[in-house]
Amino acid sequence: MKKVAVSKLNALFAAITREQKLYLPVDDASGQSRFTLWEDGTALSHNLYTARSAKDSFFPQVENLIGFQVTDRQITLVETRDPGEPFVLFGVRGCDVRSFALLDRVFLSEPADTYYARRRANACILSLACGRPEETCFCTAFGIDPADPEG
Repeated sequence: MKKVAVSKLNALFAAITREQKLYLPVDDASGQSRFTLWEDGTALSHNLYTARSAKDSFFPQVENLIGFQVTDRQITLVETRDPGEPFVLFGVRGCDVRSFALLDRVFLSEPADTYYARRRANACILSLACGRPEETCFCTAFGIDPADPEG
């Protein structure tokens, strides 16, 4: 496990974005935290929870899986898959980090979900430990250490 001083986070974010897109929890106008593309000057949220899970990066709400091309009376299937690009998710809480092991067992087993597999291959997930988890946190009920989810 590697640690970064809070005072060095913006330098880390800038270094990451020179190579890949970076998403981190950012407070919106209503005060809710959402994973947002980082730009210089974007502040990391101090909220413990995000409005939506980090898993949304792997399961979009809407996605075109295939297209159709009609020529005369012939229908041709056209792959519309976005090949995606490498990205980093920063600030994922321990419970969400641990959930990827479960998702991998389901979506990467034969037959593997190629859409999920491509996104997982392109993703780097960086955890943000919970120093003071809330009473409603279910991590310990599932044997997850909120400060060290991988154990």
